[in-house]
Amino acid sequence: MVDSKTKYGLGAALLGAFALGGVTVVTLSTAQPTNGGASQSSAGDDRRIRVAAPVTISDREPVETSFSNLQEDEIRALVHDYLMTNPDVIIESVNEYSRQQQARGQQRAVDGARKNLSKLLDPKHGYVVAADAKNANVAVIELFDYHCGFCKRAAPMVKSLMANEDDVTVVFREYPIFGEKSEYAAEIALAAREQDKFLDMHFAMMEASGDLTKDRIRKIAQKNGVDYAKLEKGRDSLEVSSSINETFNIVRAMGVDGTPAFVVASLNGDYVNVVQGFDTQALIESIEDARAAN
Repeated sequence: MVDSKTKYGLGAALLGAFALGGVTVVTLSTAQPTNGGASQSSAGDDRRIRVAAPVTISDREPVETSFSNLQEDEIRALVHDYLMTNPDVIIESVNEYSRQQQARGQQRAVDGARKNLSKLLDPKHGYVVAADAKNANVAVIELFDYHCGFCKRAAPMVKSLMANEDDVTVVFREYPIFGEKSEYAAEIALAAREQDKFLDMHFAMMEASGDLTKDRIRKIAQKNGVDYAKLEKGRDSLEVSSSINETFNIVRAMGVDGTPAFVVASLNGDYVNVVQGFDTQALIESIEDARAAN
């Protein structure tokens, strides 16, 4: 039998392993105390929370422990009773696991952006706007899709940055993740650079609600004085396809899977941050931090 002191010590250790190790309940068959402590499991790099099914003895290879079957049953019962009495421990564990995963994902995004910053700033594969290029010391790089509702909501803020922040360079990078219509719109926008009409097409498509079909984009182009025939020809160019492919490769390295996403960086490279989603306050704070880094 397990004495009371040992029982509660082991129970506490198991509960600690549960709280710190994520959402998988540790069974005694896999917990081999070393120096009196419980084993720890490492959380993966996957940003999504995956709640593992409870592990039973039959699910695993036989593992020798220093506990008898009766002792294991007693400790399982102790942990079970504690969790049933304090279910908030499970919620706290899941929340902590989620926080750790988000922190890992954010660090990956920042590291990927920092590593590829020069590529992200290259006008060859995007579109760069600077009100005062000589004095600009902060870059805001937007990754967007023309069928993204939050990207459309962010468009006025991006336009304001271009107009009112002389020290900020705005970089547009096409990241079409919502299917063929988004890919077509991205190709058309990039092709519009040849006619110096990228911004006209960009904001016109961002302001349009609903699906951007080919016919609708043709009408948008005509309304904005853009030669649609040239757009159609230009969208099939290697320059356009390589621009989109490079953005996808960079974003894959960053681990970012949604739009909009904003890379905010000081142009001296000392500060890089990634704001995922449309968060005006976070973006403003990141710009200020980038300014301070210069």
